[in-house]
Amino acid sequence: MNSPTAPLSPQLDEATGNRSTMMAWLQLMRLPTVFTALSNILCGFLITHRVPQIKVAELTAQKELLLLLLSTSGLYLGGMVLNDVFDAKLDAQERPERPIPSGRISLRSAAILGSVLMLTGVLAAAMAGTPSLIIAAMIVPCILIYNGVLKSTIAAPLGMGACRFLNLMLGASAVSDWSTLWQALPVTVAAALGIYIIGVTVFARNEAGQSSPALLVCGMIILIGGISLDAWAISTYGGAANAVSGSRMALLILSLNLLMRAAAAIPTGSPRRIQKTVGLMLLCIIFLDAIMVFAMTADAKLAALVIMLVAPASLLRRIIPMS
Repeated sequence: MNSPTAPLSPQLDEATGNRSTMMAWLQLMRLPTVFTALSNILCGFLITHRVPQIKVAELTAQKELLLLLLSTSGLYLGGMVLNDVFDAKLDAQERPERPIPSGRISLRSAAILGSVLMLTGVLAAAMAGTPSLIIAAMIVPCILIYNGVLKSTIAAPLGMGACRFLNLMLGASAVSDWSTLWQALPVTVAAALGIYIIGVTVFARNEAGQSSPALLVCGMIILIGGISLDAWAISTYGGAANAVSGSRMALLILSLNLLMRAAAAIPTGSPRRIQKTVGLMLLCIIFLDAIMVFAMTADAKLAALVIMLVAPASLLRRIIPMS
């Protein structure tokens, strides 16, 4: 009879090791959050291609859209990996369980993967067109400057907001020329997203430690400011009346939900509660993008297409933290 303490067979041991390594890479990339970047692209693309209105069935034939989705995946995931590369020493103190400080992934391997992913993102954008390449080329230094310089400074939220602003503009960049890209509608929606992300970043400023209630409240005020700009954009640029009224109601419900979650987390300031709230805030980016798509196109199917990204993000979020 086999001993209960007998070692695993080589095959089982190797399979377990492979799964552990794969999970470490997924944690390093913070995979669930990439779906929020994809929703930014869909939002930027759909609100700038509403006339003639694009149908859901036609989207798979839009080569530029597919390339932009690939581009944002490379840029975003690459940025997440390089974030941990730059933070390796800090994570060794505050988050020793992260893939790099725990030794599951080497610093060199992470740096190579992050660089390859970002290069893939730029190349995909170049294939989509010149405006897309220019936007992607602007995103790369924003990511690097944020990770390498701004993250520990008071300007960190602005750097993160700029990255998200440009990401939505990347979705809108599949247009005829550079000047056409900078229309009031996509710029306003992108600015609202940037402000929202500034608020989230302020809220998450000290999520690994005990957070200041004043800082948390400040983050929520900025976040609501971004949603308010979305509400203004809906009133100014919205399509059909029923889509405008429905979108306003959806924004109100989303805002109240975020406020209630934040109100429960702020008094404690505990890392666990703050991190869970930040995860919800990031997930709500997809809902915000879907609301704006519905408001501008009055097409529930297109909005539903964006909302569908919540499913994989929510499932993966159960095993891979978003922050």
